[in-house]
Amino acid sequence: MKASQNALEIPARQQRLLARWLRVWETPSLSDRLRVEFSPRLRRSFGRCYQRERLIRLTPSLLSNQSHLLTEILCHEAAHAAVYELYGPRCKPHGVEWQEMMRMAGYEPRVRIPVAVRSAEHPQGRSGKPLYIHRCPVCRKARAAVRPMRRWRCQHCRRDGRSGRLVILRSASQRRGASSTR
Repeated sequence: MKASQNALEIPARQQRLLARWLRVWETPSLSDRLRVEFSPRLRRSFGRCYQRERLIRLTPSLLSNQSHLLTEILCHEAAHAAVYELYGPRCKPHGVEWQEMMRMAGYEPRVRIPVAVRSAEHPQGRSGKPLYIHRCPVCRKARAAVRPMRRWRCQHCRRDGRSGRLVILRSASQRRGASSTR
């Protein structure tokens, strides 16, 4: 893996994991050409892979307050680079090839980070307003919004004949003890 031009570099543990994933995916030569950089310009996503340039860009917040996500997001983006290396541009970004590589690395293939994980670190939405977490008390699925959405229902529970009513919780940044069960 080429050294990043930025001052921030991925920790040694993640460098070793990246090299191992590339061997498992049968793309070990990619480790000499793949660059990983941290860019403070990434605000809407944790990471991006630029396959043609063999470049992975990650948000610097992964090094500090979201270090538990760094390994999975690095794997996610590296899998994109490996799919491009093996199959070229004809594969879908999160297609079966990418999903198989994620499983080979030991991760469940997912495109988005669950609200519960994200909101613990970022209690505010993109607009800077506090988030409201809407959680199903039965199946535990969650969604976030910048305001309470009392009409939202859990589709899975509705299909099973339940009411699907969600519990609405204010994010941690708002006043303590404020929650709604409607």
